[in-house]
Amino acid sequence: MKHWSLIVCAVLAGATLASNEGMAQTYKKQTILAASANTPDSNHGTVFDEFKKIVEAESKGAITVKVYLGGTMGDEVANVKQLRNEELHVASLFTGNLTPSAPIANVLCLPYLFTNMEEAHAVLSDEGFRKTLADRVAKESGARPLGWMIGGWRSITNSKKPIHKLEDLQGLKIRVSPTAMQLAAFRAFGIEPHPMAWSEVLNALQQGVIDGQENMYLTNQEQKFWEVQKYMTEIHYILWTGAILVSDSWYQKLDPDTRALVEKAVLAAQKREWSSAEQVEANAKKLTIEHGMEVTIIDPKEEERWKERARGIWKDFITTPEMKALSDQALAIIAAMQKK
Repeated sequence: MKHWSLIVCAVLAGATLASNEGMAQTYKKQTILAASANTPDSNHGTVFDEFKKIVEAESKGAITVKVYLGGTMGDEVANVKQLRNEELHVASLFTGNLTPSAPIANVLCLPYLFTNMEEAHAVLSDEGFRKTLADRVAKESGARPLGWMIGGWRSITNSKKPIHKLEDLQGLKIRVSPTAMQLAAFRAFGIEPHPMAWSEVLNALQQGVIDGQENMYLTNQEQKFWEVQKYMTEIHYILWTGAILVSDSWYQKLDPDTRALVEKAVLAAQKREWSSAEQVEANAKKLTIEHGMEVTIIDPKEEERWKERARGIWKDFITTPEMKALSDQALAIIAAMQKK
């Protein structure tokens, strides 16, 4: 009798396990709305391609992901507001464009915080840092970062002259993303920047309203700025990072299985973007040169002047205990990595 009891218990346990596994793979039929103001061939397009593939495959089609690219759902600042209102469920954007809604995100935009991609990887892989930043961003903006993108350095293009030193910026009208950190950095460099909506930049360059702009090589490629710009100057004041965000109110209402699937898909999308970012940026630089742009790399001693001026604005943004703690945490992670 004991022998048969053990067999019955084993069968029942197996049936329960199978039932639970089946339940784990059963998802409520729903549609996730995802958006980016960027083009399908951008790193944002790569992120959403991976996210959609995983969510739809693992939910066996129960969950559909509708992706809107190219700004069809508005610009990046608008996308953050749409997440807060649950008009969107997922969005990706340049971290700087998150800062108007979540000032704490400025920690990743501090000029000359990073000296290479590996330092950014270390900071954004640290679970403690990620959680603290995510919770604070969610509290401030209503949008929660579940993953991060890492790109190239935001460098300066212009149509007038090569830039070798700070003084060469004088007289140039440079479009800068309309975020407080970047505007302050360029004022520290000694010029008055021209903030402008991204959708207006290409036309403004064509019309000569502005002489140049600052962005990474990949953006230069996506927009074919080489058609209206002659010079690219590499500076290393901000390493481009981007947030993969979800509507926090929507996210908190998800059942545990769906929430876990969304998290898994975002992290897989992050991994794919990180694995290709450096090569993508190198390819974009190659194309930039092939299309006739003249690239200047500022002498390291000269760039120390840029660094000193730009780091001088840190005190204007590290003004709260939360920002101080998070920036100290980032610096400690970088310092520990540099010692290895």
